[in-house]
Amino acid sequence: MRLILTGLGLVFIGAIILAFSEVLSSPQVSGTTSSNVGGFILIGPIPIVFGSGNQALFPQLMTFGIILTIIAILFYVLPFILLRKNQRN
Repeated sequence: MRLILTGLGLVFIGAIILAFSEVLSSPQVSGTTSSNVGGFILIGPIPIVFGSGNQALFPQLMTFGIILTIIAILFYVLPFILLRKNQRN
């Protein structure tokens, strides 16, 4: 139970840090503004990349999505490998 509360606390603290960083890094409004939007959603081990504006963000988002997909697959497969290894001993 303590581990669950620690994890939830870390998620809550991370959300607060993200909110404060967004407020502090928002640009001042000037005469002309342009925006680039990009991101990805990781549903299970499948990354979905989206964005509009400058295409320079696309390779970085794809790389980040692929890295997170590999990490997610490792977290899915690693317990089965460790369980099989422990059953043999």
